[in-house]
Amino acid sequence: MPLPMAEFEALVAAKPAGTPLAEIIGVGNVYWSGSLIDYIYLVPDVMGKPAAIVPASLKARFGAA
Repeated sequence: MPLPMAEFEALVAAKPAGTPLAEIIGVGNVYWSGSLIDYIYLVPDVMGKPAAIVPASLKARFGAA
């Protein structure tokens, strides 16, 4: 399920500064992708946990999730 970046930024704004990326989007696993730009892709079950495939451009902002 794609999560547009505008919706993601709204989630970030609603959380305190420094909140981990995984907590912001409510997943257990975060995977970085160099090819995603406009959205975060949410996957309901990867190894028993929800996961997100996130644009690598966010890695500088959130570090290792």
